[in-house]
Amino acid sequence: MYRKSLSVSVGLFVILIITMTVALVLFLNANGFSRKVVQHYQVLFDSSIKGLNVGAPVTLRGVKIGEVVTIKTKLYHNQQKVLNDVTIAMYPDAISEQGKSSDHNVLGQLLKQGLSAQIGLQSVLTGLLYIEVDFFDALPQMQPVATEYPQIPTVPNNLEEFIERFESIDMAEMASSLTEVLDNLARLTGDGRLNKLIDDVDQAFVSMEAMSNEMSTSMAGIRNEFASMSQDAGEVTTLLKNQLPAATQQLNETMRQLQATMSAVEETLAPDAPLVYQLTQSAKDISRASRAVDDLAGLLQRQPDSIIFGRHSGDAR
Repeated sequence: MYRKSLSVSVGLFVILIITMTVALVLFLNANGFSRKVVQHYQVLFDSSIKGLNVGAPVTLRGVKIGEVVTIKTKLYHNQQKVLNDVTIAMYPDAISEQGKSSDHNVLGQLLKQGLSAQIGLQSVLTGLLYIEVDFFDALPQMQPVATEYPQIPTVPNNLEEFIERFESIDMAEMASSLTEVLDNLARLTGDGRLNKLIDDVDQAFVSMEAMSNEMSTSMAGIRNEFASMSQDAGEVTTLLKNQLPAATQQLNETMRQLQATMSAVEETLAPDAPLVYQLTQSAKDISRASRAVDDLAGLLQRQPDSIIFGRHSGDAR
C-alpha cells in the first residue's frame, strides 16, 4: 500500500514537472514570433569575437529577432584570411510592416536597403557579446568570399579596444586601494576630533539660525521705523504741496511792498529832494548859531562885565 502511494506521488510530481516545463517553453516563446520560419545568414568578422557564444541574441533596435547558431573560424585561401564565421538564425515574422500581411519578408527588404551587423557588449561584468543589426553610419564591409548562406555585411567598432582596456585593469590592486580607503574612512569616523568638529559645525548652524532670527526681528523694527518716517515725509510733502503756494504768494506780495518802500526812500533821500534841501539849510542855520554862541562865550570869557557895560572899544573881536 505504501509503495502504491509513493508511485502515485512520484507520477504526480513528474506530471507537474512536465506541465511546468511546457508552460515555461510557451512563456519564453511568447515574444511575438513563432520561430517556425527561420532564415539563416552568415556574418564574417575580421576581428576577435571573444565573448560571443552560441545562443547569443541577434537584435534590431534592442528587440531580439534571432540568435547565434554556430561559431567557426575559417581560413579562406583565396583571400589568405582567417575570419570568424558566425551563422545566425533570424525569424522574419519577428518584424512586421504596416499595411502588409504577416508573411511579407520585411527582413529581406531591410537587407536590400543596407542592413548591417555589429558586435555589441551585453554586460561589462560578464563580457558577453551579442550581434546588433541596424542601419549604421559607418560604411558596411562585405567579405569577398563564398558563403553557405547569404552574407550580412559588418561595420567596425571599438569594442575590442574597450575589452582590452577593461581586462587590463588590475582588480587586485583596485580592491586593495578600495580596502585602504575604507580603512581610512573607518579611522576618520572613529576619531573623536571629527565628532567634535561635527558638534562644532552643528552649534555654528544653531548660532547662525539664532542670529538670523534676531536679524529678522531687528529688520522688522527698522521696517516699522522706515514706514513711520515715510508716513511723516508724506505728510510733510502734502503740507508743502497745500501751503507752499499760499506762502509763496504772500512772500511775493511782501517783496513787492518792500520794493515800493525802498523806492520811496530813494526818492526821499535824493540830492534834489525837498527834504534833503531843508535838512541842508537847517544844518547851515545851526552852524551859524553855533558860531555865534561860540563868539559870545569867548567874549564873556575876556570881558565878563560886557554883558552889563557892553563890549570894550579895544576888543577887536
